[in-house]
Amino acid sequence: MASDAALVHEAASDPTRFAALYRLYVDDLYRYLLSRCGDHMDAEDLVAETFLAAFRAARAYRGTGPVKAWLVGIARRKAADARRGKRVQLDLDAAVDLADPIRTDDLALQRVELARVLAMTDRLAPDRAEALRLRFFAGLDSAEIAPIMGRSEAAVKMLVHRALTDLREQLEATK
Repeated sequence: MASDAALVHEAASDPTRFAALYRLYVDDLYRYLLSRCGDHMDAEDLVAETFLAAFRAARAYRGTGPVKAWLVGIARRKAADARRGKRVQLDLDAAVDLADPIRTDDLALQRVELARVLAMTDRLAPDRAEALRLRFFAGLDSAEIAPIMGRSEAAVKMLVHRALTDLREQLEATK
């Protein structure tokens, strides 16, 4: 974590150093943003906007938390700004390719199940859905999610737990 923070500070004065941060976090940010907006092109644009904003804010970075959480916080605000202007439908086929790295003979079945889960995520309470996206698509832990959502770590754990319980109940109801 300290080396990532140092990398952010170095990147503020040397843009070539920012490429290292980009390589470290681009996949997680892309998966998270794709789960939020549902469109490959929009997710790519939001990733670019996120890193541009991070580059501009690098001098002000305080290093009080993990760099990944800082970047996801920026991405979250960029996604919210983009969503204000339009209502986006989640392209499940696109998210399935990124969210399911396991390649087995049962890939088709896994994709169908993941598509069902992603569709049901939109039916969750917004705070529960967001906590779930941050946890499983952005790959953050509860301590990293808490400041992003303005909640305590215990509240984040409860949101994720309740979201998973709600999803389980919805899946069982559709069997």
